[in-house]
Amino acid sequence: MREWNLSRAIWRARWLIILFIVLLLVQSFVTSPNTTGRLMVYKLMLGIIAAVVGHLVVKALYPYIDLRKLLWEDKADEKSDAVKFLGACVLRAFVMAAIIVGVLVGI
Repeated sequence: MREWNLSRAIWRARWLIILFIVLLLVQSFVTSPNTTGRLMVYKLMLGIIAAVVGHLVVKALYPYIDLRKLLWEDKADEKSDAVKFLGACVLRAFVMAAIIVGVLVGI
């Protein structure tokens, strides 16, 4: 069982963080104030922040779920690991979707 590690979880979300920084630069230097484009970039940035937070929350709540282990060490004669992998993916998707929708709606 792996221990939860904040720096490792942030490293896994590195592409989202890089995309957030790019959108922040676009919002600051490219879009003009009070336009629809600026609002769209702002909403994308909120969605990215929510996705990163959702990833960190899933890793903090369920540190014992290791998707890599369930996917790569699956036995060909057993269906249990495949079912566990599917269940873990669905659980992760529901938690992250709830956080992303909650942030974007403003809850």
